[in-house]
Amino acid sequence: MPTQSRSPETSLLNSLPVVRIAMVAVAFSCVAAALLSAPAANAFHPGKPTEIWVSPNGNNGADGSKARPLRSLAAARNHARRVMRRGQKADVRILLMDGIFRLKRSLYLDWRDSGRGEHRVIYAAAPKAKPVVSGSIAVRNFKLYDRAARIYRAKVPVGSQSRQLYVNGRRALRARSTTNPNGFTRTAAGYEAPDDAMASWRRPSEIELATVTQWKMMRCPVAAIAGRQIAMQQPCWNNVNVFPKLWSFQLISWIENAYELLDQPGEWYMDGQAGWLYYIPRAGERISNTTAELPLREALVRGRGTNTRPISNIRFEGITFEHATWLLPSGSDGYAADQSGFHLTGDGHVPNSIGHDMDTARTPGSVRFRFAHNVEFVRNSFRRLGAVGLDFDTGAQHNRIVGNHFNDVSSAAIQLGGVDVEDHHPTTAKEVTRDNEIANNLIKHTGREYQDAAGIFVGFAARTTITHNDISEVPWSGIAIGWGWGLVDPGSFPGLPGAKLGEWGIYATDTPSLGNRIAYNRITNYLSKLWDGGGVYTVGQQGSSLAEGEVIEGNVISNKRRLAGGNTIYTDGGSRYVTIRNNVLFENDPGITDFGPCDVTDAIELCWVVLPYGSDRGGCRPYGDIVYSNNYWQHPAAFFEACPYPPYPVNVTDQNNTVITGPEAISEKLLKRAGLQRAFRNRVGAG
Repeated sequence: MPTQSRSPETSLLNSLPVVRIAMVAVAFSCVAAALLSAPAANAFHPGKPTEIWVSPNGNNGADGSKARPLRSLAAARNHARRVMRRGQKADVRILLMDGIFRLKRSLYLDWRDSGRGEHRVIYAAAPKAKPVVSGSIAVRNFKLYDRAARIYRAKVPVGSQSRQLYVNGRRALRARSTTNPNGFTRTAAGYEAPDDAMASWRRPSEIELATVTQWKMMRCPVAAIAGRQIAMQQPCWNNVNVFPKLWSFQLISWIENAYELLDQPGEWYMDGQAGWLYYIPRAGERISNTTAELPLREALVRGRGTNTRPISNIRFEGITFEHATWLLPSGSDGYAADQSGFHLTGDGHVPNSIGHDMDTARTPGSVRFRFAHNVEFVRNSFRRLGAVGLDFDTGAQHNRIVGNHFNDVSSAAIQLGGVDVEDHHPTTAKEVTRDNEIANNLIKHTGREYQDAAGIFVGFAARTTITHNDISEVPWSGIAIGWGWGLVDPGSFPGLPGAKLGEWGIYATDTPSLGNRIAYNRITNYLSKLWDGGGVYTVGQQGSSLAEGEVIEGNVISNKRRLAGGNTIYTDGGSRYVTIRNNVLFENDPGITDFGPCDVTDAIELCWVVLPYGSDRGGCRPYGDIVYSNNYWQHPAAFFEACPYPPYPVNVTDQNNTVITGPEAISEKLLKRAGLQRAFRNRVGAG
């Protein structure tokens, strides 16, 4: 834990360029002997664009021409490396033809795969093609296994591991119990069951318990079951219980992943050790022509730059990325959620009173990049994915995520920047996440497996623009930005109940968070599963003045889940230097607190406490310096009193805001200015 003020530059951001600069050409090393022996490219003209064609029906011994395409993306990447090594001074276009590219391993990219100067290496759909990059295997030939239970099964490779299954294009549900099963009593090691039935279940170490509590959703695997005693795996069980009781693993929301729980249409279970996949068909599904997709790859694309050799000048366009899994929650770490997809792993976490830990791990992306510059994702589709859809980690600079379609994603659709020390107080400007654009993306049905994830998450970052996105059907917040709750801002600010000055160290300098803009997004049907979140959720200090602070403007946010407690625009702990203007907020009625049912044996002690909670603005212990101007809203009473910390918030300004009765009071022009812009409507994504 940091204990002293840092002495390097007072602010790295003061020296960072705002405008986009050309990347310095990087030196290219010699390629491996295997690459040197590969087939030669077509006639090479260093000043002209080079096309490399690739088809699922191609041949990796071909020359990469349209007539003789390569078969794999890795072969196309290697071909591009040879072209770049020979002095390419124009774009290299890798054109994906129609079909499904089933990956046997992730496509790895590094600095050698970067474009030169202002030229790019482009992975794009060939004209009129709809290529799919998939991490799954197709499972067919289901046979009836249990006639009475209508359970069918099919062979899969022995040793297969996956947390997802998609049948006829729809996500199937891992076999689970009813919600809030009764009769379980919490013990130090786990739970005591109401009877000894679970002791006879097969594969007890693959069974998971899940809990949903306020803004957290956690999963922990079972270690063993003896009689009525259920022992949980470590370190997961310790980690899910380092938080205060309200936010720890108290209540079993459901039990998951046991053959014995298979009892509903659309449920599945896989015994990977034996190589069998079990499934109960949905109504109307003919098992004879059913195709199931079982994701086995954890990442489809991994772009790994370094702070000295970033990966740069790459573009992906018109490609569908689908069917990836994420296996860490199936192991002993489980999924000990902190907030918005960040979770605890390993040992050494100590109990805290604030509900957050200073050492968290990120949920990775099915497509992921680290130290990436000038990388673009334009009009792609991300669907049926088992972790974050698209992830840009530390050192992401000048990247663009524009016009993509995200649907049916287990965690966040988009994740940008990190929350570690290197992110909030980097030692070099190369570690800063800055000047990235997220625009005109269509985002639906995120958080399918990890309900605590936001639709879009941004950590410590400078000058991010999040504009004209359309976000709906998210279980927690639509957009979440920031981290630290004031504890890592200059001087430390206790932006959480129970927090103490200096609890996460004392820093003398600002974090990189400044100049971020969240504008003209349409956010609907948020907080669909959890509560204590918002349409837009922000935390921590955002710059050193209002002039360089965060701007939330022109957004249309509506239709929060009825009774879900939370604030439409939520300025949470330590929020400072935030301007909220020209937003339209309606049908976000105040909700309630909800600490679970009282009629189960493991009920949370405060289950009987039901209080009104939420409005169109507010938060728990914001610092202040917040301006509200020219907003249209229905429930403007500031909800700051839930976590009183006198005299904060300070310097809260109201200017020309209007109370409305509903959307009928707003002009169509104001409503239509948010969400996808005209050029992107009906043309977002690849499929």
